[in-house]
Amino acid sequence: MMTLSEETQLRNARREVSDGTVLRLVVTPDRRSSELIRFCERVTAILPQVSFAREEGTEPEPPLIRLPNGIRYQGAPRGNEVAPFIDALTGKIQPLSDRHRERLVGASLHPAELEIFVTPPCTFCPGMVRGLMPLATASPRIQITVIDASLFPETAESRGIQAVPTLVLDGQFRWTGSWVIGELIDLLVTRDPASMGPAALEMLLREGAAQRLARMMAEQKRVFPALLELLCHEKWPVRLGAMVTVEELSALAPDLALQAIDTVWHRFDSVSDQVRGDILFLCGEAGKPSLMPRIRTVLLSSSSVEVKAAAEEALEKLKPSRLA
Repeated sequence: MMTLSEETQLRNARREVSDGTVLRLVVTPDRRSSELIRFCERVTAILPQVSFAREEGTEPEPPLIRLPNGIRYQGAPRGNEVAPFIDALTGKIQPLSDRHRERLVGASLHPAELEIFVTPPCTFCPGMVRGLMPLATASPRIQITVIDASLFPETAESRGIQAVPTLVLDGQFRWTGSWVIGELIDLLVTRDPASMGPAALEMLLREGAAQRLARMMAEQKRVFPALLELLCHEKWPVRLGAMVTVEELSALAPDLALQAIDTVWHRFDSVSDQVRGDILFLCGEAGKPSLMPRIRTVLLSSSSVEVKAAAEEALEKLKPSRLA
């Protein structure tokens, strides 16, 4: 529940909030969705210019709030988190310097996911969050997620977070306590695309860049690890983009495409039937008869009608007469 101080901060921002502002609330089966719902309901009650659109997410995704400017909140802003949230809501974000903007906008930027872990009592966190926000407004390819480490301790633990504020780029590069914006921009511009995390790669595929992504992997002679995560994603649109990438890769570098299939095959028993069906589809599209024994094993052992049908279709595509 909001405190009187938090409600007062929102009321004081009423004149600065644009009409028609929409918060997009992603609700999942996670029990903490209810806390985010209550927060959004209270915001819209205090600020009539704001509405929130509810979207249904799936496990294991966490619930989150999407703001219009590429900034997301995994948590219901509380305590010291409220002030930078209001800045994002009202658009009161300090712009980048001309030098930093030119460096960022003038480059061929790969999508990037920046996660900043905060807690409500932290007095240093608001300044760090405010310092990052200009990046999201400067480029639609940069997504910033503010994560309440006290509300989502398992997320913090999975990233190895031991102190706040901590900034994580694409799940790999990290800074704790402070960072230099110029150095961060340099890394955003020059980093290896293979280091992109699943969320950043998903952003790229959403732009229809499957062919370009496949070409990058063929040029570097390696499969980007995040692609394997997307091939096993529970959401069909996410898997589809990854599957199209593997199909494009099959034409450019067949051995790499087979490597991707071999790797996700190790997860076959731990994913849903829908994901299994798509993995089998890729096996058929790969055109490699060496995959037939494993597909036959699935056909004999699976109790799922859907999976059996996908296995039969894959075997049909791999018949020597079809490949000739």
